[in-house]
Amino acid sequence: MTAALTGRTVIQRAAVIGAGLTLFNTLVSVSADAIAKDLITSYAAPQLMALSGLIAVTLGLIAAMSGQKERILSTGSPGLLALRSVLGAVSTTCFFYALRYLPFAEVFLFIAIMPVLGALFAALVLREPVPGAVWLALCFGLTGMIFLFPEGLTAIGVGHWIGLAASATGSASIVLSRRICRSHTHSMAQVFYAQMACMIGGALFLPLVWKPMALADVGLLLAYTLFLIGTRWLMVVILRMLPAYVVMQLANVQFIWMVILGRSLFGEVTGLHIWVGSALVVGSGIWLIHAQRAAARA
Repeated sequence: MTAALTGRTVIQRAAVIGAGLTLFNTLVSVSADAIAKDLITSYAAPQLMALSGLIAVTLGLIAAMSGQKERILSTGSPGLLALRSVLGAVSTTCFFYALRYLPFAEVFLFIAIMPVLGALFAALVLREPVPGAVWLALCFGLTGMIFLFPEGLTAIGVGHWIGLAASATGSASIVLSRRICRSHTHSMAQVFYAQMACMIGGALFLPLVWKPMALADVGLLLAYTLFLIGTRWLMVVILRMLPAYVVMQLANVQFIWMVILGRSLFGEVTGLHIWVGSALVVGSGIWLIHAQRAAARA
């Protein structure tokens, strides 16, 4: 009896700590996005990706040499990992430019729709029938996206298409990540090679877009990279404490942070249509998660 109560207390404590870390992680993630939005107004995405990737890869190699080589460099699916890294680099590029062209809070909708797109892509990649729950969630999510355009679909701009491309490639990257995890590839290896792809992709275009950086901006880029690595590492820790569906629901609080930072840092006002659209997109993701859990139990 005492052992059972002790075990239950440990589980409850882990859940509380995991929830707290999830909320903290959303702030770290949004802070990285805010820095990216600030930097992309002055520098091209390839330059930011090349330099940020260089910092991340250097840190990864240092960790590998200090005894973490197996976790960071080894993979059982080199082909899939390479494809996943390329898709991640494309998604990162698109999100950079989406942050340039769109208000901060609007970008959240393209982040929030990714779990729904991921469920659709997962069914297609695995060649399984697409469950009705996925199609319904996708319809609700797309309805929420339509709220971005209260003036009509003629208001769709280049930033929205870029954001959609970022969501699609990012969702495909996530699906591949789940499949790669089955091949004894550590999550840190996926982060390392994704950053390497960003570094290489950015370096290819660097001579065309290079612009000298002020020391303060170099500091911001370093902070962005550390926040980015930190949020991905925290996610690994959190998923050991909480089920993924709980984490995904708690992570939606980042919309509040984006509204606050968008107002305080960039002077943006978030209209009612963005709140409604975000609620529909978030609701579609939450409903899909619970529908999938119910199907799994059945």
